Amino acid sequence: MKTLKYLILLAFLLHLSLNAQETVTLKETQQLAKEHYPLIKRNGLIEKTKAYTLENIAKGWLPQINVVGQATYQNEVTQLPFALPNSSVEPLSKDQYKVYADIQQTVYDGGLISNQKKLAKIQSETEIQKNEVELDKLEERINQIYFGILQSQEQLKQTEITKNDIENGLKKASAQLEYGTIFRSQVDVLKAQLIGLEQRQIEIQSLRKNLIETLSLFTKKDFSENTVFETPEKLLLTGENNRAELKLFTLQQQMLETQKSLVESKNLPKLGAFFQSGYGKPGFNMLRNEFDVFNISGLRLQIPISGYYTKKNDLALLNTQQQDLEIQKENFLFNQNFSTIRNSEELEKLQKLIQKDEELIVLRQSIKKASLAQLENGVINTSDYLREVNAEEQARIQKMTHEIQFLFTQYNQKAQLNN
Repeated sequence: MKTLKYLILLAFLLHLSLNAQETVTLKETQQLAKEHYPLIKRNGLIEKTKAYTLENIAKGWLPQINVVGQATYQNEVTQLPFALPNSSVEPLSKDQYKVYADIQQTVYDGGLISNQKKLAKIQSETEIQKNEVELDKLEERINQIYFGILQSQEQLKQTEITKNDIENGLKKASAQLEYGTIFRSQVDVLKAQLIGLEQRQIEIQSLRKNLIETLSLFTKKDFSENTVFETPEKLLLTGENNRAELKLFTLQQQMLETQKSLVESKNLPKLGAFFQSGYGKPGFNMLRNEFDVFNISGLRLQIPISGYYTKKNDLALLNTQQQDLEIQKENFLFNQNFSTIRNSEELEKLQKLIQKDEELIVLRQSIKKASLAQLENGVINTSDYLREVNAEEQARIQKMTHEIQFLFTQYNQKAQLNN
């Protein structure tokens, strides 16, 4: 007996688990979409690129070593213009050879390497921020899909309510048909309306299925038609603008400032130490026409002059790019402010419409209830009853649409301001 009770309980729990409906929220779908968005993979590659670039730039402080081999032939060589008494100096060969190692060490570079590092970091941050801009846009796309699913979900609920109303009317009309108080055509009117309603349900279910499949594609999670998508709460919006584009504009300005510093660094004096050691014919002793070892070391100061030819134009070009960037930012903020004002006006309008919708539904429900009683008593026909049923359905659908639009506008404004 205990075993039987246990099996029954197990079967009941299994039935509950199989019929349990999965629920999902807007925030969960947005998070999943961002985690699986292909552009996210670029962030790792950008970080690797930055690491390689910084490592290579830092090696600019390491000694620069070159091995040079040279063989030359010249038409004339240095000779003494006079003869030395009791000695002879062999003239240098016209063919000369040398192999040497050249080592150079930067001591002061005018801030060139430092600015190159800074530029590489900012460029990396800029590329990552561009991905953040795309993620902000992705949030708006997910909102559109999610609220589309909510609207279809609510439409199906409304059609079920209307279906029940028509079926109630059909029962009463069928009873009257049996008593011969109405014509069959009046019953057929309700049946035709019921079939039309079922067709509409099929269309809504198909649209909902397509939207769910699209959402599954973005989130990499399989949602079924039984999944319940929760309606999000209303938001308390603030006017703070945290869009990723604003940080992107800041980074781009910083990049241009760093490029200016780089132009200045390239035109500053450079100080370095050098050492050369080699073997050749002749060596540094020009009076010995034979192979010999030679060494030289010292400091080298380089003052770039040719860089000043283009420095003025390079800086002017960067200033122009900064001005253009400021115009882009100003235009972006203008569009953002315009969108915010438009959304605020839309929310105010929808709120007023929803209040009127509620009043209208109460009236329509009262009229429909009265018309059902009138249908039962033969005061009105089925067409009159359907007109009131459809009017109430339209009022409910209108209220539902306004409520979804209100939430959609709120969450779109949240995405547009990223707050």
